[in-house]
Amino acid sequence: MVELMVALAIVGVLTTAALPSFIRYQLRARSSEALVNLSAIAKTQEIYFAEYGEYLEVASPVPASAPGSGRSAWTLGSKFDALGWAPEGGVQFQYQVVADSSQAESVRFTAEARGDVDGDGEPSFWGFIKPGPGGGLSGAFPGTTCLGTGVVAGNTANAVDTPGPCDASSGRTVF
Repeated sequence: MVELMVALAIVGVLTTAALPSFIRYQLRARSSEALVNLSAIAKTQEIYFAEYGEYLEVASPVPASAPGSGRSAWTLGSKFDALGWAPEGGVQFQYQVVADSSQAESVRFTAEARGDVDGDGEPSFWGFIKPGPGGGLSGAFPGTTCLGTGVVAGNTANAVDTPGPCDASSGRTVF
């Protein structure tokens, strides 16, 4: 009986030690959705630009409300349909694109994702900045930290043409 109690105590200690690492792993995996989808949006924007000579703006966020720590169904009938992009299944982020294609010399866009995968009430912002002459466009979400100067990618701040967190507090280092 004593041996059983000792074994249970050891299992309890190991579980307590491993649980934070497991939760952190889950949060980092959930945040990968933003990186993958922003890369896909950027690629479809380039295809759209090759065909129509401009980038497409998606002014209204999709889905309409922030998913929180769960998943939301993707809303069909948005400008993302015209772009030819939709994720598979539900999403944990809202997506939006700001584009400035009114003049040939200022062709640029910013794709942005907003989500709260850890459920702490503080959204994190991820972006993809495609700058034109004069820099990029800032994000459009309320409270966004996405600036036209670029995103955080690894040890590089102000990275462009790559997806990443909009600031150091939105990245995977938080988890």
